[in-house]
Order: sequence, then C-alpha cells, then structure tokens
Amino acid sequence: MTDSQLTSDLSVIESISKLLAAALGFLYLIGFLVVASYLSRYGVSSFSVLHLQYLIAGIWTLGPPVVHACLQDASRRFDQRAAPDSYAKGIFNWRRFAISMTLTAIPSALFIALLAAIPNVFDSMTWGIGIRLFLFYAAMVNGAQFLWLSWRADTQKETWWLNRTHAAPFYLALLVMIVASYAVWFSVRIYPLIPFSLGGGKPLTVMFLEGDKRMPDGIERPEPDAKRSVPYKLLLSTDRYYVVVSPLPNERSMEISRDAVAGIIVLQ
Repeated sequence: MTDSQLTSDLSVIESISKLLAAALGFLYLIGFLVVASYLSRYGVSSFSVLHLQYLIAGIWTLGPPVVHACLQDASRRFDQRAAPDSYAKGIFNWRRFAISMTLTAIPSALFIALLAAIPNVFDSMTWGIGIRLFLFYAAMVNGAQFLWLSWRADTQKETWWLNRTHAAPFYLALLVMIVASYAVWFSVRIYPLIPFSLGGGKPLTVMFLEGDKRMPDGIERPEPDAKRSVPYKLLLSTDRYYVVVSPLPNERSMEISRDAVAGIIVLQ
C-alpha cells in the first residue's frame, strides 16, 4: 500500500468518524428534547449530561422516518436501473411502476410489521395521530431533499429555489424547525406509547418494598403495617432516586430516594 492510498483511506475513515459522531450528537440532542418535553408534563427535570435514555429516545424519534426514507431512495435507484426510460415520450413505464411498487411495498410492510410488533403501540394509535405522523414524515423528507439538492446544485444551473447561497440556509432552518416541532409532538403523542423497557416513556407499574428501615410517610401503603407500597407509575429511574406519578390530585410527581426503599416489584 502506497503512502497516497494510506492517506486516502485514513481520510475516508476520518470523514466517516466525524459523520457518525455528528449523527450521534444530533440524535442525543433530539432525544434530550423529547425526554425533557415529556417529563416536563409531570414537573420533572433531568439534565444529566450522560444519559443513555436520551440517545434511545432520539433513535425512536428519527430512526423510523430515516429508515423509511432510505428504503424509498434505495428502491427508486434500483427500479431506475432495472427499468430505464427507453420508451417513447408520453408512454407510461409500467415495468418501472410494478418494480417500484413491489420493492417499496415489501420493505415498507416488513418495517411497519416490526413497529406493530411493539406491544401496545398500535393499540393506542388513532387516525389523527397516523395522519399527523405521515405529514411530519413527508415534511422532513422533502425538506431534507431540497436541502441536499440546493447544497449540491451546480453553480451554472442554480435557480432561485435551488442554490447554495440563499436556498440551502433557508431549507436548513426550515428543516430544523420541522424536526424540533416533530420532536415536541412525538414526546406528547408517541413517546408515552413506547414501553419503558424499550427506552420509551410508557411508565412501569411498580411497588416499593420496605427493608430494615421504615419507608417514608409520603409513600402510601395498602395497610398501615404493610411492607410494600401501593402501585405507582414509574417515570424515571436514576442511580440516586425514583420518580413516580403522584396519586394525589394536586401533585404531579414525587421523588423517592433509592436509600429509602429496599427494592421494587414490577407489575404486569
């Protein structure tokens, strides 16, 4: 291997590393926005710098639309090669249409089936949520495509709506606003439907166990001498405390120190 080849390989690896780091950082930021918006409904703030839940929430938020867009783009590139436009102008290319529909429908159906396999997610979906989800997906995909086309536009063939100088910054700002709006909406409508065990926001139902020390008076018991609490909805678990939904009407949440309880029982 020559020095030029080695330099080229290292440059490619460095570019991929930077792209991966930027993607992970963006997912982490979006995940933080989703989790923070979700927890703020209960008066909870979690600003831990290193929190795996943020990254998982970011993947749940942007993973499905990105995967779906990649499937559609791969299908479009394949059917253009498999059935090129060799017919006379004005003649519909039925072969390309059939290949495109087949290659788009099968991966998309498998992808939707995988999402549908997540317990309780599709059970709580409504037509309104589905339509808004589709509109957000379409807006993000189209915004990203216009941004890419504007950034890659030939300087000799630029138009007012496709150019690097003015159009690209506009599409970038528009895409950022769309993604931020989608993340906030996702935190309210979709994130609470994803199971807690998969990194989502659907609370676990738990009971706290009493150890050698008596549990604090703020933790309700089914009976005064019971060694376990009433069921609570677990919102957040850290290395220092549990955050649960308060059963009292004038309280949104309560924080329970891990040292105050001996353990928890997760209920079905």
